[in-house]
Amino acid sequence: MGTEAPYLSGVFRFVARLHTLSKRGMRMALAGQPKCRYGMLQSLYNLIEQHGCDGAIYVSDIARQMHQPMPAISRGLRQMEQDGHIVRETDPKDRRKTLVRITPAGERARKANEQAMNDYFARIMARLTPEQLAQANAVKDALLAAIEAENAAMKTDLKGEPPHDENF
Repeated sequence: MGTEAPYLSGVFRFVARLHTLSKRGMRMALAGQPKCRYGMLQSLYNLIEQHGCDGAIYVSDIARQMHQPMPAISRGLRQMEQDGHIVRETDPKDRRKTLVRITPAGERARKANEQAMNDYFARIMARLTPEQLAQANAVKDALLAAIEAENAAMKTDLKGEPPHDENF
């Protein structure tokens, strides 16, 4: 354990620093873009693409897919609605259900912010040599595969056990 602890601590520091620096850079990259709750809007766009129908998705499906309680989802939707980036409408086939759509203004803001993010990360990648990019991809793929395998093994071992902490 003595030799693993410093290594693990270094991985945690790396991940934390990567998170902090990239978040700071993304904020700066978005500074000149239309104001929007980009993360929320992009997540909604992805959910509509994957689980929606005719450019809309049910609020209940958003909550289920995001594993969030309805009040939290409603707060986020209300913020995006106030910004003019989404509309909520009653499903004409089932008046008990509410559909969510991204407005044209929301889609313009999402695309502009997405392009700014793509440009930011393209500039970062351009600072790396082809060899460094290949190494980074190999390590990323190996690390993700190892995490997925370990999580699957733990899930198998813990069948029937309640999760220890769902706040991660």
